[in-house]
Amino acid sequence: MANLFGGSSRCCILVFFASMIATISAFSSRSSSSISSISTRTQQFQLSAVPSPERMFDYNKKPPSFNKQTSLWEPSPETEDSPYGPWGSFLRGGPSPFLVRVLQPSEYEQAVFKYMAQTSCSRAEAQGNMDAFFNNAADWAYQKSEEARGRPKVDYTQLKLKDAILVVTWAVFVTPFLGRCAYLIAATDAGWAITVDDIFNF
Repeated sequence: MANLFGGSSRCCILVFFASMIATISAFSSRSSSSISSISTRTQQFQLSAVPSPERMFDYNKKPPSFNKQTSLWEPSPETEDSPYGPWGSFLRGGPSPFLVRVLQPSEYEQAVFKYMAQTSCSRAEAQGNMDAFFNNAADWAYQKSEEARGRPKVDYTQLKLKDAILVVTWAVFVTPFLGRCAYLIAATDAGWAITVDDIFNF
């Protein structure tokens, strides 16, 4: 079996790495270095889509307000609790919004409150939009521009089963497999000559 797969191991590994890169790119256009600059990006976040985004669902509660003394957005007494946690963001938007919520939760919350204030939408709608924004800001802004031109609106609050399954599959199965391949290539004498038997021989 080792002989059967040994010759094609390089090709298989390269294909898997290319697939991983393509999938991660689909979830996020941001590199790890950009995660560290979230604070600056959020401070500069001005809902740049022209004209400004509009809410999708009716919402009659008092929106958050900006405190000039603290330079922070603060929820109103009517602002509801977060409808879902970091894992909800992970399933909806992939790794980027998840990392923002885990590493810089205050920055994420400020972006949500600001979006609520500027669009008078619910917290669920704001979080869905910010998950999409942190996942891929350019695509999100483009979608908002298209909506302003009369195109159908996207419901970012919806947890899409297909996307959730894709995220979980990569997190539980594909990423550990690729990590195992990378470890064997870098840390063993086999190098690029690893076989399928090597990969599954723990």
